[in-house]
Amino acid sequence: MRRISCLVLGGWVFIAAHSAFAQTDLERATARDAANNGRAAFDAGKYEKAIDYLSRAEQLVHSPTHLLFMARAQAKLGRLVAAHETYLKITRETLAPNAPKAFVSAQDAAEQEQEALDARLPSVTVALQGATTAPDTVVQMDGTALPAAMIGIPLPADPGEHVFKATGPWIASDPVTIKLAEAAKQTVTLKLRSTGTPPPAVVANPTPTNAQPAGTAAQNAAAPAAAATATAAPAGSPDAAPATEPTRASSGRSPALLITSIAFFTLGAASAGVGTYYMLKSSDTRDDANALNDKCNVLGGGSCMDLDMQDQIRALDNEAKHKQKLGIVGLVGGGVGVLTGLTLLIVDVSARSQARSAAGQSNRFASQSTPHVMPVFGLQSVGVVGTF
Repeated sequence: MRRISCLVLGGWVFIAAHSAFAQTDLERATARDAANNGRAAFDAGKYEKAIDYLSRAEQLVHSPTHLLFMARAQAKLGRLVAAHETYLKITRETLAPNAPKAFVSAQDAAEQEQEALDARLPSVTVALQGATTAPDTVVQMDGTALPAAMIGIPLPADPGEHVFKATGPWIASDPVTIKLAEAAKQTVTLKLRSTGTPPPAVVANPTPTNAQPAGTAAQNAAAPAAAATATAAPAGSPDAAPATEPTRASSGRSPALLITSIAFFTLGAASAGVGTYYMLKSSDTRDDANALNDKCNVLGGGSCMDLDMQDQIRALDNEAKHKQKLGIVGLVGGGVGVLTGLTLLIVDVSARSQARSAAGQSNRFASQSTPHVMPVFGLQSVGVVGTF
C-alpha cells in the first residue's frame, strides 16, 4: 500500500513537471522559428506573410519585437489604423526592470515610429442630412455597420477608397464613395430620403383608469368575499387538499444525481486501478532494464559494450516510459472521476435533506391547524374542548 501511495504521488509530480517544462520549451522553439520566418518575409517585402508568421509567434510567446515588425508590415500595406493600435500596445506596455535589451529597443523604436505614423493617419467624419432619422437607422462604412456613437465625429481610417451609405425602415441614402489621401481630414454627408410611410404613432387609451364598467365593479366587489371564503375553507375539505400537493411532490426527488455520482465513482475507481497497474508494471520493467544494464556492465568490465544487450535495455526503457504514461493518464482520470462523483453526491444529499426538512415542517403545520373535538365529562357537567 505504501508503494502504491508513493507511485501515485510521484505520478502527479511527474505529469505536472513534464507539462510545465516540455510544453513551454516547444512553444518557445516554435515561436522563435515563426518570428525568424516573419522577419525574413518582411525583409523580402512579403508583408502579408510576415504578419501571419509574427502573429502566430506572438500568440505563443509575447515579445514587443514581434509586435514591432507586425506594425511595420501593417504600415507597409497601408493599414495605418491597425499599425497605430499595434504601436500603442508596445508603447503602453510596462517593461520589467530586468527586461531584455531587445524589448527596450523595440519600445523606443515604436515610440518614434508611432509619431511619424500618426502624422500620416487620415480621418473622415460622417454627417446625416435630410429626412428625420429613425432610431434604427444604420450607417455602413465599406459594408460594416458603424455604432451610433461614431456618427458626427472624426474616425481614423486607412488611406484609399471607402463607401458610405445609410439605411433604415423608411429612409435611406445613396452610396457615397470617397478616396482618402494620407493625412487628409474629410467629411462625408449622407443625404437621407424617405422610402415609405413612417409607422403611425401609438395613441394611449383615453379611458380613465378609475372608470370601470358595472360588471367589472361587481366582480371586483365580489373578489374579497370569494377570497375570504377560500381562506375559511377547512384544511380537511376537498378545496384545501391541493395546497398540500406541492409539498408532497417536492419530497420525492429523482435519483438521477445519485446514479450519476455512483457512475463517476465507479469509472474513477476503474481508471485509478488501471493507472496503478501500469505504474507498477512500469516500475517492474524499469527494474528489469536496470538489472540488465548492471549485468552488461559486469560482462564488459565496468562498461556495457554488448550491442544486443544495449538494444534490449533501450527497448525496456521505452516500454517502461510507455507504461508510465498510461499509468499517469489512468491516475488522473481516476482522480477526476472520484472528485466529480463526490461533488454530485454532496449536492444530492444536501438537496434531499432540504426536501425532507420542508416536508416535515409542512406536515407539522397541517396537523396543528386541523380542527378536532374531544368530549369532557365532570361532576354534574358535560362539555367539549377542541380547536376550530
